[in-house]
Amino acid sequence: MKEHYYTIGEVAKLSNLSIQTLRYYDQIDLFKPAYTDTYTNYRYYKDTQLFYLDIIKSLKYIGVTLEDIKKALKLTSNELLDFLAQQELRINEKISRLNEAKNTLLKTKKQLQEQIDIPIFGEVYEQVEEAMPVLQVTTTELTPTSSANTYYAILTKIIENEGSVLNSRYGCIYPLKPYQDVHDIFYDVIFTPLLTERTFSKLSANIQQTTIPAGKYVCIAFIYDPETYFSYYEKLRNYVLAQQEVFESQVYELYMPATLTMEQEKKFIVELKVRQKQEGQESSLKI
Repeated sequence: MKEHYYTIGEVAKLSNLSIQTLRYYDQIDLFKPAYTDTYTNYRYYKDTQLFYLDIIKSLKYIGVTLEDIKKALKLTSNELLDFLAQQELRINEKISRLNEAKNTLLKTKKQLQEQIDIPIFGEVYEQVEEAMPVLQVTTTELTPTSSANTYYAILTKIIENEGSVLNSRYGCIYPLKPYQDVHDIFYDVIFTPLLTERTFSKLSANIQQTTIPAGKYVCIAFIYDPETYFSYYEKLRNYVLAQQEVFESQVYELYMPATLTMEQEKKFIVELKVRQKQEGQESSLKI
């Protein structure tokens, strides 16, 4: 049977590739014509060659470099099968990273929306919250007037070394009880919310990956000021004391930038929250 030849224009239409692309593939020895007319310099391709264009397009679509595609076209069937298995693994890893990026984006949007939706600053409000995965480090000497940068840097290093995404927020946990002033409050832990579902390995004894539980919380939010912090804490505590419900005996403090724009003066929002105990939980609130 007589072999049919195609011009470069016909191959371009059949393969949905541009003539410029086919010329480039010829120049780099990736996909060469069956022969080139030395007089006209026209390129001609055989029927059987079009199959290789399908392979080239498929590999290029999944992100294989042209140089690696050239190598793949020289492999045996078994070698090509192994090569494709490696590409499948690479794609699955990329899908996993993209899903992680998507979940990170959704969580970040949700956090920002929650911040925007704070009902009123300086007044107690109630809200139902989902569980919050966190990475936390224990501490004994920090108060609400101290800088937590050293501890936050520890958490930052762990998260970044794992190739995960850092949150712009951090928080603290301390006992809910009567204090004389803000300097009597000492944090038990410093934490940062986790934006991904990764599990961190080889953590030291004072660092823990855990979850702040879901549930109904009473909260108060305000712009951070060491002079007024204690008055807002007392307002929240008095509200809890006046309720009939049973609450847990710890305060979750969340510290977040009031704005992400660089032009405005940096202010930070503090949200204090206490979780209502679930039915059946033993009471531990002694305040």
